[in-house]
Amino acid sequence: MQSEPPRHCDHRFFAMPHARKNDFRCPSKRAFTLVELLVVIGIIGVLVGMLLPAVQRARESGRRTACANNIRSAGIALRSYESGRKVLPPAIDIAPRPDLPGGTEHAWSSFILPQIEHNELASRIDYEKHWNAPGKNNAAADHKISIYICPSGIVSYPGKQDYGGIMGTSIVPTGAENPAGGGDFSSTGGLIHRPLQLATFTDGLSHTLLVAESADRGVTLDGQVTEIGLSKWANGTNSFAQNTSFINTPDVQNIRSRHPGGAHGVFADGGLRFLSENMDPDVLAAICTRNGQEASASGALQ
Repeated sequence: MQSEPPRHCDHRFFAMPHARKNDFRCPSKRAFTLVELLVVIGIIGVLVGMLLPAVQRARESGRRTACANNIRSAGIALRSYESGRKVLPPAIDIAPRPDLPGGTEHAWSSFILPQIEHNELASRIDYEKHWNAPGKNNAAADHKISIYICPSGIVSYPGKQDYGGIMGTSIVPTGAENPAGGGDFSSTGGLIHRPLQLATFTDGLSHTLLVAESADRGVTLDGQVTEIGLSKWANGTNSFAQNTSFINTPDVQNIRSRHPGGAHGVFADGGLRFLSENMDPDVLAAICTRNGQEASASGALQ
């Protein structure tokens, strides 16, 4: 009795009456050798290595765009605040009170809450008490406000603020003996310890920084909390006077970001610019003051 041919073989072989037994062998399937497998894995690795940087750049580009929108919104809110009150808010409220000789220390970023559509949060804050007074103020200060957080930041905590008010600078321009703007270097910027009228910005609104990135401020590069403490939107210590001649240095009193090449800044006219790490120190000093009459800023930011 003739056996049934294997199902995986070609039946035409069994129609040949004089075929020998060995002629019915089915062709075997050839497997990958170890060398071929290693070659394929190597090619995949090379492709992944080529694509990964592009993916990372695309992600950072998206984060940088989101960050730019955040700080632009803060700039628009400051201009809206000034339009209604004819003054900019103080960077930090240190006006003495009977029970608070050092002031309440509320921040510029707290005073503009209604302008960034956080009216309900603003209504919970008692601006005559210390910024983190026990109760409502302390609870409000831990609220997360997305436009105050740079997506490229690597540290997270309640009430985080990645953007700081520019109070002035301690940079001494080339050929000068005193910091740009002269006098108290922490009161020559666009946001200081008291409300300011735009008429005092004699350097020009488009040449005076109001707010700039200071991402993960209060935390060192290895994750340790510094002496200034964590930077919060409710606390006026998120503002600072630029004290280094370059952007993106580890110093906490400094414009810095997690973006390659520089950091975002918004000017008193509402204009947004990406400030290069390679900016001339004299130009950096000039844009951190409102009335220093420095010529170096004119045209250097175009």
